[in-house]
Amino acid sequence: MTEHEVDAAERTAAVVERLAALLAGGTTSDSAWQHVASFAASEESPRLGRTGWRRRASWVETRLRVGIPRPARWRAAAGDPVELTIARGVRAGERVGTMLREREEPSWRALGCAWSLAESTGAPLARGLGELAQTFRDFGASEREVQLALAGPSSAARLVMALPAVGILLGLALGFDSLGMLFGTPIGLACLGGGAALMVTAHLWNRALIAAASRREQLPGLALDLTALGMLGGASVAAVRPLVQRALDDAALGTGRHSTARTGLGGGRVDRVLELAREAGVPAASLLRSEAALERRDARAASSKQAAELGVRLMLPLGLCVLPAFLLLGVAPLILAVVTQTISRL
Repeated sequence: MTEHEVDAAERTAAVVERLAALLAGGTTSDSAWQHVASFAASEESPRLGRTGWRRRASWVETRLRVGIPRPARWRAAAGDPVELTIARGVRAGERVGTMLREREEPSWRALGCAWSLAESTGAPLARGLGELAQTFRDFGASEREVQLALAGPSSAARLVMALPAVGILLGLALGFDSLGMLFGTPIGLACLGGGAALMVTAHLWNRALIAAASRREQLPGLALDLTALGMLGGASVAAVRPLVQRALDDAALGTGRHSTARTGLGGGRVDRVLELAREAGVPAASLLRSEAALERRDARAASSKQAAELGVRLMLPLGLCVLPAFLLLGVAPLILAVVTQTISRL
């Protein structure tokens, strides 16, 4: 996840909690979205001040009621807050799940899956969203921790790339013509070509290592949580499983190796959890949510391990590329300049 997607996951969690509280209090789903859209504007009141807040609240109310043609109303302003976009679409008669699944951020698309699944299975939205709120909190917190763990090695990799330039500046500061030796002599040109090639190699190697460490499963455990949500409406797992897979596919969250192998929608993990629930005589939905939480913890641990290993792996391009480039670009011209000046004085 990018920084924007992490922020979106945390905002999604806050919106889910508000929606769950409003629905539990007897508010209809359409009205709940209108309330969270107005609340989204009120969150900016400390920054905008009282006058700015009044203008913002008036703007929200106008955008909710403006007479935009029905098919395009909820898409009228791409830069609007998500809550306002959905609230305007609800007024236009659009389906909440469909609008959310068209969002760019995975967390909003996951909420769209949950909303559509609850509507198709008859699961209680208030209870289902209340149980999913912590799931979205976990998504955001996990990604934030991994980003912080990756920040140190990534910054160190960028810092060591400046070593050759530091070597050249050091030679100039000592009064030696390092640049003249690099660009004005055959040996210097050879050092320049070799050092540049090593630096390009180090840069590409670093990028590949950081990208590999940043690659992780998108929204782990989501399918298990959605299966538990679908079963709240009284539907059997045989009926819920294809609905979950279709919702994930529609939101572009059901593709990839992990979505079928790890979540068990194809008949593996879900079946084992259901068998355990039958043997123990406990609700299957509770066990599914527990397995989803376990899967998220496993994914977090694996990501943290990758981030820790990254610091060690980045030593390879440092030792094999950056340091030799430092010798070629910073030390070799300095030595050549010293030898040249010494010989010229003789």
